[in-house]
Amino acid sequence: WTNIRENQISRFTAVHKEDLPEEAGVTISTYNMISFSGRRSAMAESILSQIRRREWGLCLLDEVHVVPAQMFRKVLATTNSHCKLGLTATLVREDELIGDLNFLIGPKLFEANWLDLTNDGHIARVQCIEVWCEMTKEFY
Repeated sequence: WTNIRENQISRFTAVHKEDLPEEAGVTISTYNMISFSGRRSAMAESILSQIRRREWGLCLLDEVHVVPAQMFRKVLATTNSHCKLGLTATLVREDELIGDLNFLIGPKLFEANWLDLTNDGHIARVQCIEVWCEMTKEFY
């Protein structure tokens, strides 16, 4: 479903730390890897420096509802991108910071009804079952 070459893809995770491709490419990382403010290995610091210097076309943010948290806002400050696209199935926060996404990322562009997605076969059918069981003292 893509024509991007494997050598144009890099990973920056706890397990995989790969230099960014010289030409345009895709870097896959996590919020924690980008926003971590503690000590890093020399390799991790080098890759983060590459990420900071790069001018990105698109920053795709999965689970975008976490971005308003102070720690994860650092991702937007660290990456210089022309366009930001956020994805989430749960556009909800308990701390009322969800409105901050409008100026951090932009307005919501699309919302799908989960029942329509289920009926069209895009997501699994939900089955809710209530199960009662005895709880031990540790859970009280």
